[in-house]
Amino acid sequence: MPDVQRPTVRDLLDLHRDRDPLVLAVIELGPHAIATSTLDDWESVATVVRTGDRYPAAIAWRAGYTLYHLGHTERAEHFFENADRDELDDAERAQFCAAWASSAWGSGDAERSEALGLEAFEAAERCGDDSALTWAWESRAMLASIHGEPRENLHAHQRALDHALAARDDLMESRIRNNLGSVLFDQARYAESLEQFEHALRLANGVGHLSSIALIRHNVADVMLNLGRIDEALVEVEAARAIWAGLESPMVGAAWQLLADIQRARGNAAQAAMAYREAVTVAEESDDTQTLVPALTGSALIQVATDPAGAEQTARRLLSLPSAVGLLPGNLTVGWVVLAAGDAEAAAAYAKEALAEASQRHARAWLAEALELSALSTSDNREAQLREAATIWSEIGNPIRLQVNRIVQAHLFGSPFTEQLARSGLRSLGVQEDAYGIAGPLHAISPRTGDHPVHVHVLGTFVLSLHGRPVTSSEWPSRKARDILKVLAGRGSRGIRREALADLLWPDDADPGSKLSVALSQLRRVLDPDKAYGTEHFVHTDRVSVRLDMANVSVDVADFVVAAQESLSAARTGDADAIGMLEAAAAMHTGEFLEEDLAEDWPAEMRDEVETLGNEVIRVLAFALQDGPEPERAVPWLARLLTYDPFDESIYAALMRVLSTAGRHGEARRHHHAYVLRMREIGVPSMSWEDMAA
Repeated sequence: MPDVQRPTVRDLLDLHRDRDPLVLAVIELGPHAIATSTLDDWESVATVVRTGDRYPAAIAWRAGYTLYHLGHTERAEHFFENADRDELDDAERAQFCAAWASSAWGSGDAERSEALGLEAFEAAERCGDDSALTWAWESRAMLASIHGEPRENLHAHQRALDHALAARDDLMESRIRNNLGSVLFDQARYAESLEQFEHALRLANGVGHLSSIALIRHNVADVMLNLGRIDEALVEVEAARAIWAGLESPMVGAAWQLLADIQRARGNAAQAAMAYREAVTVAEESDDTQTLVPALTGSALIQVATDPAGAEQTARRLLSLPSAVGLLPGNLTVGWVVLAAGDAEAAAAYAKEALAEASQRHARAWLAEALELSALSTSDNREAQLREAATIWSEIGNPIRLQVNRIVQAHLFGSPFTEQLARSGLRSLGVQEDAYGIAGPLHAISPRTGDHPVHVHVLGTFVLSLHGRPVTSSEWPSRKARDILKVLAGRGSRGIRREALADLLWPDDADPGSKLSVALSQLRRVLDPDKAYGTEHFVHTDRVSVRLDMANVSVDVADFVVAAQESLSAARTGDADAIGMLEAAAAMHTGEFLEEDLAEDWPAEMRDEVETLGNEVIRVLAFALQDGPEPERAVPWLARLLTYDPFDESIYAALMRVLSTAGRHGEARRHHHAYVLRMREIGVPSMSWEDMAA
């Protein structure tokens, strides 16, 4: 726990109202000044120490680095740019320049970052101070990352760590270990990166640096995602988001971005799209390119199903933005998007560029994805490239991407039976059916038409598919025609009375009968553009009611309700196939009923019914696995329950017991810490670690 006896910057403001004593007191506070201060604290300090529009450099770099770490990039740059640097000795100069280099890099100014990094290193070498050399070597590691030099990057981090240990600077050691973890993560060395992150988290907890704690937990979530532990990743990123939100930090945009990535991996397209929008908004407001690049990447991949032209426009924007991994995100994203649009030749060209850069950077996960894009863009060497990608996914331990690769290989080279087995394996990892509608390897293989030419998707984003092809928004002649289909999809075979349907759509119109007839005709034209079927084939109407013909139209919510009820019945009777049935039903629950219409009243009853049923499926599955021969299989499902209700004490207790029994004590401790924070939010006393793990 942090040392509560040490003063904070806010305490120093109460003690020192004059410039020079306050500056000296902040310097003497050391790393604690950065760890415990907020934007308001530094703005208050600024009013005391400012001379005209200039600040003492010793205050400016500490304020600037704190605010950079909190995501307040513009205010950070203000402090750096208005600092009196002439008064600095070499040790302080090195730290000033290195801190500013970090802020410049975060805002995408690589040229300034490089110049400052070099100045920091020269000053640190002149003075030989361990703290200065810590900052300088860490700045050199950043420069190596900018230039795509992974070996030099790792070497510089290690030298920085040596000096941080010599200086006994826990805050910088935490930062370096977090950065080392990120380097190992980029090399797909996930187990090693997780060790560094957990060490960094212990140090950050010790000094009480909340923004570091949030950042590290965010990075842990990224590791969990790449290890296929989707629901555990959601718990970690939600914890990070809660901390950043409490600090009023723009870094909350990074949490939104990773939350969206996790939802995209799970196949929750609607929730992913919403989170990406939040991330892009925050990143653009705070000039945060590190968040903006992956947020735009995910947005483009999600957009493919409903707005192909918009998806390509978003993807091409990536090619003009700076990124820690160069043009890799842009080339791969544009490649998948143009492949979805049918331009395999262009996709192959982008794949070639991505392969070259991924190889240069030793970025194995990016390399595997580039191999898959190349294989699906051209028939040349296709099988060998997919197998090489599968080997990489297997070696780095990413089970979701490995299973996706198996589905693609089974589809292209295997039998329908092996493909079905592979699809079942993906469902067992918690990936839902919407994943097939997102640009990428699954989207690139032939669409699955099923038994019906018309499929209506209402769990999450509303999508109508005809013979496996999503109908774009421009193909709808009116919004009312779309709304009729949404209402009918929710009603299933029951249908709805004509008067009730008209009142829903035109509540202020005294006689909407003719408008309803026009909208129904428009809907029929969308469902059967070639007029291959009779008028009543998809939509049945009479003088009293309107309904879909469920023999000719498939609706995801209807399929889910049947699957959930049958799987829960199997669980109650002890059926040997119950676990598999519950996993399949869980995969079909791809989001809330009509998530884009949350402001409307009419879907509320159906939405509540579906959410209750979905939650019950997950809970029964989680506890069935916990009581079975492999209790660790319950972990992701217990974690998913926490994403539904982060204040459920019984779920925390069950999760911690399973993890402790499996020897995963660090993870169990992390969940206990999250539990304590959640209970504190609602003013409820928390149980001790010993009681919870018992």
